[in-house]
Amino acid sequence: MQKRKRIITYLLPVAFAMILVVVLAFGVLFIRNSLMKLTIEERSSQLEEMVTQIRTNLDNGLQTHWNLVAGLNNAVQGNHFKDSQDVSENIAHMENDFCTDMYGCRVMLLDEQGTAYLSDGPAGIWYDISHLLDGEKRHTFVSETDTIDGSFLVFSQELDTPITMGDDKIRFTHVVLLKDIRTVKQYYTTTTYGGSAATYIIKKNGTLVYFDADIDDVIGARNVYKALEEAEYVQGRSFDMIKEQLDKNGIAAANILLDQTEYYYCLTTLDDYDMTLMLLIPADAVAISTMNMMNSTVRTLTIFISVIALLMLLAFFSLIKVQRSSQMVKLEQETNKELNQLRLMAESANAAKSTFLNNMSHDIRTPMNAIIGFTNIAMKHSPSPEIKNCLDKISDSSDHLLALINDVLDISRIESGKIQYMPTPVDIAEVSNSVLTIMSGYLSNRNINFQTEVEEPQARYVLTDAVRVREILVNILGNAVKFTNDGGTVTYAVSYDKEKDEKYIHVRYRITDTGIGMSEEFVDHIFDEFSQEEHGARTQYKGTGLGMTITKKYVDLMGGTILVESKKGVGSTFIVDLPMEITDECEVKKTDYAVDKVDLTGLKVLLAEDNDLNAEIAIVQLEELGMQITRAGDGDEVVNIFTDNPPGTFDIILMDVMMPNKNGYEATNAIRNLKNRPDGEEIPIIAMTANAFAEDVQASMEAGMNGHLSKPIVMDEVIKTIARNLDR
Repeated sequence: MQKRKRIITYLLPVAFAMILVVVLAFGVLFIRNSLMKLTIEERSSQLEEMVTQIRTNLDNGLQTHWNLVAGLNNAVQGNHFKDSQDVSENIAHMENDFCTDMYGCRVMLLDEQGTAYLSDGPAGIWYDISHLLDGEKRHTFVSETDTIDGSFLVFSQELDTPITMGDDKIRFTHVVLLKDIRTVKQYYTTTTYGGSAATYIIKKNGTLVYFDADIDDVIGARNVYKALEEAEYVQGRSFDMIKEQLDKNGIAAANILLDQTEYYYCLTTLDDYDMTLMLLIPADAVAISTMNMMNSTVRTLTIFISVIALLMLLAFFSLIKVQRSSQMVKLEQETNKELNQLRLMAESANAAKSTFLNNMSHDIRTPMNAIIGFTNIAMKHSPSPEIKNCLDKISDSSDHLLALINDVLDISRIESGKIQYMPTPVDIAEVSNSVLTIMSGYLSNRNINFQTEVEEPQARYVLTDAVRVREILVNILGNAVKFTNDGGTVTYAVSYDKEKDEKYIHVRYRITDTGIGMSEEFVDHIFDEFSQEEHGARTQYKGTGLGMTITKKYVDLMGGTILVESKKGVGSTFIVDLPMEITDECEVKKTDYAVDKVDLTGLKVLLAEDNDLNAEIAIVQLEELGMQITRAGDGDEVVNIFTDNPPGTFDIILMDVMMPNKNGYEATNAIRNLKNRPDGEEIPIIAMTANAFAEDVQASMEAGMNGHLSKPIVMDEVIKTIARNLDR
């Protein structure tokens, strides 16, 4: 009996340890599979987002070609040519006049028999003529005819007035723009994936039209759909499922194995151009951080299992009682379950962060526009001292909240690679001086000795990002003022030095203060996110702790360096070195207007704004400047109001972007393309929207707008922008 009891006493802990190891091993496999599924979903989502952006860029870029076609139609309609040589010479002149080589395009005329005429003479029957026989005036499709070498994206329009040739008066019925399919790459980029992405343009039947990549074509088939159908799919999916999703949503993504290597691909239809776009990327180039996190988690769990097994074996050799061992195992299991729950919650929160931050900018700026706008309106109505004091505090708090929001959004976008360095020609001396103008507001209520040592630059006009340079300097100077007590000194010094390459100038900004300083230990962490040295500093000095992180990332983005020297209780010195390419004065745009000298009285404004509060704010502030406002509540209404009124009714249009029925981009496009209304092409249209990022500004310009104002609106910027576009 005792022998049996002894066996149970010795063997039970070992058996329990083995069972626990097996269970945890299966748990690791389950968790790994779950993480892999989440990784696949994030990779597919990231790829779909990238492809959607490419599709948008393609749509916007290719849309400009219809403007070329319209110009060609106007240039040739009703003409009569002597012979085919005369036709070819006229085509060559049109290609030169319309600079079609910049777009990778050729011009072609079609006669009634389907014969194609190019700048180098007749090319015979154009076999794609069948695409033009459905009664429509305009057609867009991918052509691979033998009549002309190469693959082309065709933009065809039936002539309003046919062209004739020769005594027989051969009739030309269509003008055609042939865009080399290889040149569509100019409208998008895949550099986000380090050159490992491959782009395919495919006909609706799956036939490959164009392939572009820095890597070999791993599909290697004329019919891409056939190759995808035969590929091995991960997670039990199939090409039929992907095709069904593509037909339903216009976009679909999946991961497959090709030559034992995992790839992700995403398909999106370009219905207006009768083709499909596909992006193919190796799996290890997509969502790298998520994959590293998954591998790290699996390794951690594996180590954890090993430790548990070792502890149980030690328990056996130490003759730990069975009951106590059981309690320890139960405790470990409960702890492990809690850790898994916390990990899954953290992963879910991280996956939602990007989507949340992208939407947060628009959703918060809209009510912020109302708060700041109504505060400014109230301030202009001579409030009592008590009310004015409250309004001042609301205004200060609004500015502070907006700054915090911008910091959080900026750091997120920098980390995701959405902010890029885009240098433009500027007067670097004006940039330095504008920083002093901004700092005057920081110093207005402070007793600080602010000293400047600004050299005259050897070359004033350079290529740089003036907005980022100002943000870098204002961040550092703002901290210097914030952390320097009254009676102290802040010094702002600017020096210039030409590099060995005469095309560049080296700009050094040195900012010194006699403030509270930092310890040597904290200096090493000053550029970390959310870093603030003193306990309670966030409450005393305010801020997110992201300002210096953003500053460092901007400096790195511009190819510069930043050094910090500091001593506790003595002060700090920041040295920023930025290389800048020298340019000509003529490249620098002179866009500044003195707000107090601009007279907008009687200006007739068509305001497109669906939000009642934002509309009320804008109308009150604009009417205070003497403008006459007509409001439209959505995209359709702004187009209808413009169309229903005669030319000259409105001087300018202020256009919101996020509106029902038609968004601001669509409404702008509709106005720009109105027939028999040339003023639709000429009237200035200014975006006034809560979409405030650089790509939003670019989208406004590509949609045909003349300027971009971000909410919350600043009336000085509104006045300047209107003045620039109306030359007031």
